[in-house]
Amino acid sequence: MWPNQKISHFLINKNKSLLVIFILSLFLFIPMSYHNVYQINNNIVYAEETVIPILTYHNFTKDEGSSYSINIIEFEKQMNYLATHNYSVISLSELLKGLKNGQLPPKPVVITIDDGFKSTFTLAYPVLKKYNFPATLFIYTDFIERNSNSLTWGEIKEMTENNLEIGSHTLSHCNLLQYKENENYENYLARIKKEIFLSKEILEIKIGGKVKFFAYPYGVYSPTIINLVIQADYEGILNANIMNNTLNADPFSLNRQIIFGNNSFNSFIQILNQQPLHTSKIFPDDGIIESDQFIKIGAILEDNNYDVKTLSMKLGGAKVGFTFNPENNEISFTSSKPLIKKSYIINISALDKNSNYLRKKSWLINIK
Repeated sequence: MWPNQKISHFLINKNKSLLVIFILSLFLFIPMSYHNVYQINNNIVYAEETVIPILTYHNFTKDEGSSYSINIIEFEKQMNYLATHNYSVISLSELLKGLKNGQLPPKPVVITIDDGFKSTFTLAYPVLKKYNFPATLFIYTDFIERNSNSLTWGEIKEMTENNLEIGSHTLSHCNLLQYKENENYENYLARIKKEIFLSKEILEIKIGGKVKFFAYPYGVYSPTIINLVIQADYEGILNANIMNNTLNADPFSLNRQIIFGNNSFNSFIQILNQQPLHTSKIFPDDGIIESDQFIKIGAILEDNNYDVKTLSMKLGGAKVGFTFNPENNEISFTSSKPLIKKSYIINISALDKNSNYLRKKSWLINIK
């Protein structure tokens, strides 16, 4: 065999060996998606993922913070943390584009501000400008220019010309699932449709641009409400399901994290680092309206990165006693008392095995 032939023979055999090793590795270490999901020895393992927190604020104050009103010094401290820890604060439009093409900057974060309080312009807006951070304001139009605590259309217009987007929060900030007294289904549907469609039209006229995003008041919705919002030609819908988004997020089901004014700074950092708790099934399904007041609520967990001893389940913010079946990883709760007519955010969480950060799964159920 000539020297060149020997070299060629060696390279061919080497490449064959590498191919065999590669094929074997597929069976031992199988990627399940583009989010660093692997199957090892029949166990599904989720590596740390890119998460996209959508932070939600309401009111701002120079006084001590309360639940929906954050002290402006604390707000600036949070914005400074994002700026100095290499977070990429992006707009909702940039997020939507990134979800479509699968490309987002490192450590993406979105800022949203709800309702339309005057303090958004007088206190928060200067801080956002200082750091050159975009944000989206979700406005309910009946509140604008109502009193001295509400924004003016002029202030809103100025902010839209300086890196802030506007989204709809309906006309009146009503509960979109709640009937008025003696209201039949047809009248209810017409009223809700007006809240969704007309608010968009008013905002687009006032700001002279397209309104692409809608946020549910009180975070409540149903399949009917979702369909109405999509029919109104919104491109993204935001809930209040207190968990972070991932790169495979549905633009019509974007989760938000409410930043309360009386929360600690450490809790803010925990939110930024929170990972998803993956499930293969949830019950009941997200947003479904149930008539059974004793319905079984829970999920099948498929994430093996959580510490079972730290599992927690909440119903509408209140911890509940749950059962956990290690054979199929089912966590569930059935109330011993009838659940009253209400919407509940279900929250299942556990600490990650390899860090102090939380893994969380949240969704909404509605009881007739």
